[in-house]
Amino acid sequence: MSSSEFPSFLSPRLSPRLSPQTDSYNGDDTSLLKPSPITLDRLLPPTIISPSFTPDTVPSTPVPIPVISTPQPSDGLPDVLPEVECVVRARIPTTSGTEIFLHLYKNNVDDKEHLAIVFGNKIRSKSLDRAREGETEMDRMIRGAYVGRLYPGRQTSREDQTNAEEDTAKDTATLVRIHSECYTGETAWSARCDCGEQLDEAARLMSKENEGIVVYLRQEGRGIGLGEKLKAYNLQDLGADTVTANILLRHPADARSYSLATAILLDLDQTEVRLLTNNPDKIAAVEGKHREIKVRERVPMVPIAWRMNSGGIRSKEVEGYLKTKVRTSCL
Repeated sequence: MSSSEFPSFLSPRLSPRLSPQTDSYNGDDTSLLKPSPITLDRLLPPTIISPSFTPDTVPSTPVPIPVISTPQPSDGLPDVLPEVECVVRARIPTTSGTEIFLHLYKNNVDDKEHLAIVFGNKIRSKSLDRAREGETEMDRMIRGAYVGRLYPGRQTSREDQTNAEEDTAKDTATLVRIHSECYTGETAWSARCDCGEQLDEAARLMSKENEGIVVYLRQEGRGIGLGEKLKAYNLQDLGADTVTANILLRHPADARSYSLATAILLDLDQTEVRLLTNNPDKIAAVEGKHREIKVRERVPMVPIAWRMNSGGIRSKEVEGYLKTKVRTSCL
C-alpha cells in the first residue's frame, strides 16, 4: 500500500531501510552520513520513529498498553455513582457461534435501558442474583437469576452452584469495551463512523477469550440523541466536522457520561479491567472519581482500513470523522 492511500492526517511513512544484502549499497559511500529520508531512521533513536515499512497484514490481536498511572479525574465526575439494578438476563446464541448473556439495567439517573453484553457464563450480576421478597424459583429463572443453563423441566435456579463458584477464578483482568449506542453505524450501514466496526471487533476479541463485557450505553450521537445527530449530519454535509456540528446545534462537543458504565461494571464484580479504547482520557472516566475500578491495560482499537490493505470502512466521511476523533480524543 502506498502512503498516499492512508488518510491525509497520518504521519508520513519513512522509506525502507537500505540493506547490504538486498539494496544497492556501497560501503564507501559517505553520502549515507547525511540526514536524508533514507538514513533518518538510522540516525534517530529507534524508540521515537515509526516502523520503516507497513506490512500487508498485522496480528489480529492488538498489543495492550499497560496503564502505569491514571490521569487525575476531572471535576466533572460525580462524587457518588448512579444506582443500577440488573432487571433481567438472557442467553443469546449468536451467528458466529459464540454465546452471550444480555443484561438489561435500570438506574436512578435516566429512564433508558442500558445493557451489558457479557461473554461467557462466569461473570455474575450481584443485583440480579440478589433474592427478592416473595419470588419463587420459577420467578428467578424467568428473570435470568440462575446458575448454569436452563432446560425443559428445570425446577431450581441454584443448580450446580458449587461447581460454578469453583470455575470463576482467573488470572487476568476482564476485557471491557464501553460502547455508546450508534443506530446509524450499527444498523443503517453508515460509512460516516466506525462505531459498528468497533462493536464487531470488541465482540471478536472477547469471543477469542470466551470472556468479556461490552457495556452498551444508550447515549446516541455523543449524548445528543438520534434526531439531533441527523441534524448534525446535515451540518457536516454543509462543511462542519463532528464536533463543530454539535456546537452549532448548541450541544456540548461530547455530552456522554461513563459513570453508569462504572456502576454496571461494579455490579458485575469487576474491579480490575483491560479497557478497549484509543482514548487514554477515558481511563479516568471509567475508573471513577474515587477509582472504584482499576484499568490495568488499555487495548487500542485501530481501524481496519488503517491496518489492512482491504476491508474496513473507507469513505471521505469516515476519514473526516476519524481525523476529528484523533484531534479531539473522542474515541
